[in-house]
Amino acid sequence: MQGIHIFFATDGSASARFAQAQILALPWRPPVHVTVMTALGVPDLPFKSLAPAARRVFEDAMNELRREIEAHAQDVLAKARAALEGQVASVGTRMHEGPAGSTIVRMAKACRVDLVAVGSRGLGAYKGFLLGSVSDFVASYARSPVLLAKTPPRGKRRYLAALDDSAHAAAVVRWLGGLDLSGGDWIHLLKIFRSRKDFPMPDEDEDVTDGGLAAGKFAAWSGSREVLEALCGERLESTGARVSVEVRFGQAATEILAAVRRFDPDLLILGAKGLTSPPHWPLGSVAQVLLDNAPCSMLVVRPDGRPPSQSSFR
Repeated sequence: MQGIHIFFATDGSASARFAQAQILALPWRPPVHVTVMTALGVPDLPFKSLAPAARRVFEDAMNELRREIEAHAQDVLAKARAALEGQVASVGTRMHEGPAGSTIVRMAKACRVDLVAVGSRGLGAYKGFLLGSVSDFVASYARSPVLLAKTPPRGKRRYLAALDDSAHAAAVVRWLGGLDLSGGDWIHLLKIFRSRKDFPMPDEDEDVTDGGLAAGKFAAWSGSREVLEALCGERLESTGARVSVEVRFGQAATEILAAVRRFDPDLLILGAKGLTSPPHWPLGSVAQVLLDNAPCSMLVVRPDGRPPSQSSFR
């Protein structure tokens, strides 16, 4: 990852400020370019009276409301720009009218960004648009990886990566390998099997190091600690970061939440959609449970930046 373009969607809420702090804290490879966006959620209220005087009062009130919303949005953008300028290579700002979730997804796609950063909760009404439903929508339908900030960074630089047997697992490791990691970083790779019957035994004739992070190799060999280290460790440990690997058996979301409690990461990283997720859950059932219940910030990664295959968003 040679530089990164981050799309930061903010409403000025506390969780949006957490996302801003995470942007500044994570060890990106420079240059870092940030586009800050806020959505204007101007309500479209019906007017049913036939009285001309009533219509004028209604239109005046709506115009005043729009001015207040635009003034608040301008203030939010100005504060974000002031906080980011001097810390990153460049900062641009955008303001767009429309529903927050779909507007963020549409504009992030138009800007061809590498990452979307949002807060996972907001303040409610039009003072804070990043409610749970909005962050869920962005995580489900954005083409790029999505950083969902629930907490401010704590400076521990501990990353928990939950892996499965799909291309998402290789994408998670590739994403971590693109960071500017150092000896102070700790990456814990977690692989979960439903039961010991699903634990694959390696083929002694197979060269596990050939092909590196190729998805096929990863799927075939992801069952043992030694093979996980062979596939993942060389790229990640060459950065100087500490890499540990854990294999667990049980229900994926339950085991990942337990690992979060044990490892206490700054960031939980996982693929957007597992192989067993229902097609009508574009985020993936495990990812959705973690988004709702994990106490730490999360990064949802998609293989090669592709959108969810079941997306109905246009």
